[in-house]
Amino acid sequence: MTGSVQQKNGTYYAILQYKNKQQQKKYKWIPTGLEIKGNKLKAKAMIPEFIETYQHLEYKEADDSKILFADAIKQWLVRKKNRLEGDKLARSTYESQTIYVNKHIIPYFEKLNLYIDDVTPKHILDYYDYKFNGGRCDKKSGGLNVQSIKKHSMVFKQVFTDALIAEQITRNPASAVPLPKQEQTMKAVFLTGEEANRLLQAFTGNQLQAMVYVTLYYGLRRSEALGLKWSAVNFEEGKITIDHTVVKNLTVEYKDKTKTKTSMGDFPLLEDVKEVLLRVKAEQTENRKTFGNTYYESDYVFVWKNGNLYKPDYITRTFMRVLAKHRLPPMRFHDLRHSTASILHDKGWSLKDIQDWLRHADIETTGNIYTHISNQRKQASAKDLNKTFVI
Repeated sequence: MTGSVQQKNGTYYAILQYKNKQQQKKYKWIPTGLEIKGNKLKAKAMIPEFIETYQHLEYKEADDSKILFADAIKQWLVRKKNRLEGDKLARSTYESQTIYVNKHIIPYFEKLNLYIDDVTPKHILDYYDYKFNGGRCDKKSGGLNVQSIKKHSMVFKQVFTDALIAEQITRNPASAVPLPKQEQTMKAVFLTGEEANRLLQAFTGNQLQAMVYVTLYYGLRRSEALGLKWSAVNFEEGKITIDHTVVKNLTVEYKDKTKTKTSMGDFPLLEDVKEVLLRVKAEQTENRKTFGNTYYESDYVFVWKNGNLYKPDYITRTFMRVLAKHRLPPMRFHDLRHSTASILHDKGWSLKDIQDWLRHADIETTGNIYTHISNQRKQASAKDLNKTFVI
């Protein structure tokens, strides 16, 4: 099997040449998704991966007008990888989508052996139901939650959109397929100031206490807390900047950007936080002396005693383990961010002020959290009111 590139409809296509069972020459056109200008070498570089993907066509009967849905997804991943190399796609997004495709979607649809133009909304709905009701790829019981399946649905929609552009199909079967409905097994937690202080006490003696403390004050995401650098803390001017994150999918990625543009921002360095960070800085100075030349140097604020960087999943596991040890209600690390909103709400901050502090891209997100907080407080107040009067 050999390959070349050709121009079509303003983009490059990879052309694979092979022989079928009758030794007849066959050609397969595969869209690369690359615009013509300046991308010929990139298009050519994609050919080896396409050849590996379609090697099975060699000496076999094949209808070149059709492509198996599982193969179409593999093509789509190759194009995604190429866009990543061109800085058009965040690595974390590509890696998470690779997990969805290789561990879930391809194993399911390879068994069905469906061509892409044979896939119907019912096939996709059946996939959602299967994953929701127990179709995990690990040994754990139960199915995937709705948020995970929603991410799978984004893959379906993008694959079929590419297929529409390549004229492989005439409609997108994933566009209107509903997601399963699910009641959350772990609802968002909104701590009060008193409850947050009890949580902080549970972390006494634990190296993550300072991270939890700073997270509660600024409503940080886990990626932002891990990504906080000393260069972003200006003790003289009393300012702290959120502009770097640490995330993990297949690999840990350190990047100089946040979840959204609005997530970046400068904040006043609160005196309480300044005191804690100065203490952390002093501890790191002592740790450098203790570990000597084995100390791992970096600019990150929250690190192990030997300077090594924390992994994101370690933070999640340790956080929940400490809560369980002290018999505190289970919650996610991200619920610290919700709790910041809750505490600001209790202090009388306006919706707009909370939005600005939490760096939400739109006020609707803040409003939804605000509603959850109000409902939770109303339920607590109702219980307190119960049995006040007697007849």
